[in-house]
This record gives sequence, structure tokens and C-alpha cells, in this order.
Amino acid sequence: MHRFVVIAILGILCVSSLSQSLNVAPKIAKSPSDAEVLLAKTKALYDTPFRSGLISFSCSIDFDFAKYLKSNFGEAARTDSPIAQLLEPIKYRVFVDHSGATMSTQPKLPEFSRLPIAAQLEESNRSLMQTGLSNWVPYAYGEVLPIAPTNYQFEKTATGYNLSMNGQGITGKLGLDPDLHLREGVIDTSQHIEITTKFVDAPTGLVLAASSTDTDHAGVARFSYTYQVVDGFQLPQHVGVASEQNKMTLNYTLTDCKTQHGIVVRVAPPSRP
Repeated sequence: MHRFVVIAILGILCVSSLSQSLNVAPKIAKSPSDAEVLLAKTKALYDTPFRSGLISFSCSIDFDFAKYLKSNFGEAARTDSPIAQLLEPIKYRVFVDHSGATMSTQPKLPEFSRLPIAAQLEESNRSLMQTGLSNWVPYAYGEVLPIAPTNYQFEKTATGYNLSMNGQGITGKLGLDPDLHLREGVIDTSQHIEITTKFVDAPTGLVLAASSTDTDHAGVARFSYTYQVVDGFQLPQHVGVASEQNKMTLNYTLTDCKTQHGIVVRVAPPSRP
């Protein structure tokens, strides 16, 4: 069990959108107002619980430790080994808000001084769990779509639309299909990030079902999500995380979820004279 990985939480991405029903769509949006309309149409398609009253949520984390051992370390991995006996009883809970995910252990971590590799493996597992939800947060907040004062431009392509963005500390180019579903993109902030995404329909809008990120420092990480309804919000239920660089995978389930939420009051912009 000497293989371990600590995946850094990837920063907030920025994505975007386009017009759906134009018989002859312009190559580039003709004016700022055209771009605003296209962006508004796209935003309306996606489920963004953090903009719909969700403030935060916390859940217990369950995962099959025996399956985790065998999938990462082979069929010979034993659940009665000293390392497994230290790690298996650990229980986790996660707190998620707009800033990301924060893990806690219950009650506290065991003493690892005699087996330092156990401490490294536990840190790896905790990082994978945290990263899986931190990757989801920008999509749940709508930060994958341009936010003022970022400049953006839409372009019609043979396969859908491209969206170019340029703002303070960020540039990017994103690809959407004809239905305005984000497929892929390249984002440059303090690091170069390449993303792919897959969205599926839910009663409250499109939700993220799968995504990948590729960065210079962490390589390729892949994520998958299924959902549960808690207090009217679509929250992750099953989360899968895989690091191709380190050959590690972790699948876990969120249970006993509690939310904090408020009421959103939407105010229409003033009409133009």
C-alpha cells in the first residue's frame, strides 16, 4: 500500500453558453445585448442550487473499504492488515458551501506514529473525497458561466458554439453542443486547466453527471455524480473520483444530509427607456 496520492483542489472554473433556436445563427453575437440574451438563456438551463436558496449542506460519507482496497491494491489486499485496521473504522463527514468542501473525522484520527504510511493513505483518501465535491461546487453555483466583469463572445460552430472569455486573471475557451450543454474547455488562470463535462436532465435543470480536469501538476482526474433530493435541492448522492496519474479511485456515498437554506428574492432589472 505504498502508493498514495494527494490531489490538490482545483480552482473555480469558468464556462459558458449560447443560443439554441436560430435558423441561421450569426458567427459571432452581433452586440452586447445579443450576448447577454444568449448567456441568460444558457444560465436558465442549469440547476444551480447555491443560487436558488441553498447556503450549505453537510453529509456523512460512506464507502466500501474492502472494495476500495481491492480496486486500488489488488485482490490480495487484506482488510485485516495493520493499516486496514487503522483506516477502516474512520468515519467522515463533509461540509459544503460556496467556498468548497471541508472534511472532518469522527471522532478523531487514530494514532499513526507506528505506521506513517497509514497517515499518508488516510490523507490521500480524505483529499480524494474533498476534491470530488469541491469540483462539483462551481457548477452548483453557476460559476462555470461568465460573471461580470468578464468579457465574453459567442461563436457558432459546426458542432454547437464556442465561448471565449477574458477577465481579470482568467482567459478561456469553452465548447457547447447545439443544446447549450457544456462539453469541454480550456481555462488559464494561475494554472492551465483542460476540462470535459457531461450534463443530464433533472427536474430543476441540467446537473453535472461527469467531468474531468487535466492540469500540469495533478494530471487527469475524473469525476462522476448521481443525485438525491434533500429539502428540494439536487445534491450529490454517489460520487466517484479517479486519478489517472496515480492510479487511484474512490467511490463514496453521501448520507444523512442536512441543509441550510434561505429564500431567494429575484428582482427584475429596470426596463430600458
